[in-house]
Amino acid sequence: MAIGEWVPSERKEISLEKLRQYVEFASTLNLDDIKASLPLTNIKTDKTLMKHPVADWVLANDLADDELVGLVRFFTLAEVQLPEWDGGRQSPVIYLVKILKQRSAFDAELRKWIKANTDNRYLPNGAAL
Repeated sequence: MAIGEWVPSERKEISLEKLRQYVEFASTLNLDDIKASLPLTNIKTDKTLMKHPVADWVLANDLADDELVGLVRFFTLAEVQLPEWDGGRQSPVIYLVKILKQRSAFDAELRKWIKANTDNRYLPNGAAL
């Protein structure tokens, strides 16, 4: 019996192109059933997007408010619906909400929607400390 070498999974780099791809997904997919409508390749390879540190999300500042809201909705639902897409305290929703707050574009309705559609206790604001 041979024992293989364990190689940690590499985080895929976040690019503006990748974010725009997910903005497009958010506007065209059936968000009630992401697993059935998101390409399997993306489900398998892009789960690492859920664990990137805040510094990697700076490029999201280049997106419009409505694009950020689309991403917030997508990642909120993806965390619940897709296996291994758990973000916890590193959820991209937290970072995207911070950008929206800096622009005064985060409203009570979006906050209520996030809370109603997640089981992640850190959303939408992140850890208390």
